[in-house]
Amino acid sequence: MADFKEVLDSPILWQDNNFNWFTIIDGRETFVGRGRSVPYPLEENDCWTLPNGKTFLYKNGKIKPVENLDRNINIKECLENLYEKFEESFLYSDPLGFVHKFNKKQDIEIAGFIAAGFAFGNVTQILKILDKIDKIVNHNFYDFTLNFKIEDGFKQFKGIYYRFIKENDFVALFYILSEIIKQYGSVENFFMEGYASHALNLKESIASFTERALKLVDYEKIYGSHTTPTQNSTNNISENITEKAYLKSPEKIMVSYFFTSPSNNSPCKRLNLYLRWMVRNTDNLDFGIWAKISPSQLIMPVDTHIARICRYIGLTNFKNPSFKMAIDITENLKKLDYFDPIKYDFAITRLGILDLCTKSKKKDNCEQCSIFNICNLG
Repeated sequence: MADFKEVLDSPILWQDNNFNWFTIIDGRETFVGRGRSVPYPLEENDCWTLPNGKTFLYKNGKIKPVENLDRNINIKECLENLYEKFEESFLYSDPLGFVHKFNKKQDIEIAGFIAAGFAFGNVTQILKILDKIDKIVNHNFYDFTLNFKIEDGFKQFKGIYYRFIKENDFVALFYILSEIIKQYGSVENFFMEGYASHALNLKESIASFTERALKLVDYEKIYGSHTTPTQNSTNNISENITEKAYLKSPEKIMVSYFFTSPSNNSPCKRLNLYLRWMVRNTDNLDFGIWAKISPSQLIMPVDTHIARICRYIGLTNFKNPSFKMAIDITENLKKLDYFDPIKYDFAITRLGILDLCTKSKKKDNCEQCSIFNICNLG
């Protein structure tokens, strides 16, 4: 233990010769992680969990321990049961089920990006638009994308729309993916160009992916002049993005909706969902075809269902979906499964998608709910 005076003169975070990180907590030198297990340099609200379950938060210039969930054992038991219950037979209720129609890695990667990108709204409607796209690409996503041409795209997607996504947005999306494939060979290769292997999670990697992807193409060919995306968007439709969103461009350039960034506190739900599908490989849900990324770096895909239910069971105190909420939920789940915290995503989401967990307390419904014993509504 360092001398108390020396401790007071120490920086907020420091390492010894064995790469162990230390800080000051309640006037005492405290071990807070080793090597890459600590996000460095620290940013406000950074949160991380050690394999022993201890969690720390950096806020207001100080590192503070986060009290473990009082009901960790009960929560883990409940979520494990939920995880076992909602297995691959429930893929029919998720866009992921559409991706399971493909066998080749190249097709899975592109079909997965499209399916995750359109994973908003009613599942039935999502699957309908995915089937329409599948017919257009002739069930061959990779070859279609590789050989994609803008002039053909306007003919192929003429009259196709999904909510606020119009035909020129479809063209722009496949145009970007086509450039990724042509220049890098795969979405994985492109993502790995910005992958931070040392990082606690994929925050930096996602920000890099989005920034680089949106700079790949000339948008004037699709949207007309004065439509090149820049760093400050007013696109507030995307995943609760505020007026300080990532791309400053006319509202009609909705292709930016498929490339959100943590830089504006967007939850990046659909990109995190896509990464879950590509990285995890411990069950029959996700594909695990991106082997260079650790599942422990994945971040919870936060939508309205996840946000609401995770508040109910004490995994977050944030009120609205955001990247901060996604990190908060992820770090709490690491206390239950440090190496694969996002494994519970599919199961928790079923409660909302299948209307098994309602938005308000209803006695008859709640008492039959799988999370009733750990739910704060009770």
